[in-house]
Amino acid sequence: MIWIRADANREIGAGHVMRCLSIADALRDKGEEVLFLVADETAEKLLAERGQAYRVLHSDYRKLEQELPGLLSLLREEKPGLLLIDSYFVTKEYLRQVGELVKTAYLDDYGTLPYPVDILINYNIYGDQIDYKGMFSDSTSTAGMRLLLGSSYAPLRPEFSQATYVIKDQVEKVLVTMGGSDRYNLTGQFLRQVFQDKEACGLHYHVVSGAFNPYLSYLTEMSDRYKNIHLHQNVRNMAELMCDCDLAVTAAGSTVYELCAVGIPILCFSFAENQRRIAEAFQKKSIAGFSCDYKKEGQAMFSKLLPRLKELAENPALRQDLSRRGRELVDGHGAERLAEQLLRGEHLEQ
Repeated sequence: MIWIRADANREIGAGHVMRCLSIADALRDKGEEVLFLVADETAEKLLAERGQAYRVLHSDYRKLEQELPGLLSLLREEKPGLLLIDSYFVTKEYLRQVGELVKTAYLDDYGTLPYPVDILINYNIYGDQIDYKGMFSDSTSTAGMRLLLGSSYAPLRPEFSQATYVIKDQVEKVLVTMGGSDRYNLTGQFLRQVFQDKEACGLHYHVVSGAFNPYLSYLTEMSDRYKNIHLHQNVRNMAELMCDCDLAVTAAGSTVYELCAVGIPILCFSFAENQRRIAEAFQKKSIAGFSCDYKKEGQAMFSKLLPRLKELAENPALRQDLSRRGRELVDGHGAERLAEQLLRGEHLEQ
C-alpha cells in the first residue's frame, strides 16, 4: 500500500490534494491500494467525492513535526510500502524521521532544500533546471535518490490526455479559473474590469469556483446580474469544460498543465511565489499569451491583461500556436509515469 500525506483548505487551496488524487487514481489503475493522510476534516469532501480512502491525523497542517509521534506509530504498526508527501510545511527533520521507517517521495515546487527522500518529484516547467544534487554538501546523500523532473511528470487525470480540442476562428467563450480558494477575489476583480470594457464584456465567461472560494456569494451575485457570466461549481469533467471554451484566463498553478494538455490557449498570472516561476517560464517559452505578477502589479494587472485577451481573441493563428506549444509541453500521461516510478520505489528494500 502507498500512503499520501497532503492537505487542502482555504489558506492553501486544493492543489496539493487534487494533484495527489490524480497520482492515486493512476496507482489504483495499476492495482495498488492508496490511503490519504490529512491534518483535519477540511479535505474530507474532496476525497470522499473521488472514492478515496483517507485518515484524519487531527494535527496542524502548518506544523508537521508535531504530528510525528502519531504518524511514526502508524508507520510502525501498518508498514506501508511508500509514503508520498506533498506539503510546503515539510521539514528535513520530518522527512528524516519518516524515512527511517518507510520509503519516501516528495512533491516539490520550490527547489530550495536538500530533501532527504528516496524519490524527489518536481514536474514544473522549470523542474529539470534545478540543481537538486548540488544542494547536498555530501554527494553520497543523493546516491540512491531518484529525481523525477520536468513537465512529462505533470500528474493529470486521463480526461486531459483524451481531449479533442479545435481552435475556432471566432472567440465566444472564455474560461476563468483562479484555483481552489482565490483568497484575493481575483475572479471578481477580473470580471469587474471586463464589464467596464465595451468589447470584452460581449464575450461569455465560464467561471470555475473552487471548493474553498470565500467569495462564492459575490460571484453568484455577478452571474445573476450579467447573463454572460456562467458560474461552475463541483465540475465533474474539467477537460470537457475546457474544450468548450476558446481561451482561458488562469492563475499559474497546476491548472496550467491541464490547460496545456487539452490545448486551450492561455493567459496566466501569478499571485503566489510558487506560481511566479511557472508564469515567467510560460511566457519566456511562448506557451502563454500573457504573464504578470499580481503581488507586484495589484489590480492594475487586469488593465494589462484585457488588451492581451482582445488581441488573442482576434488572432486565431496566435491561438493555434499557443495551443500547439502547450500540447508539446504536456501530453497528459504524467500521473501514469509517476505511478510506475512510485511502485518501483515501493518495492525497493528499506
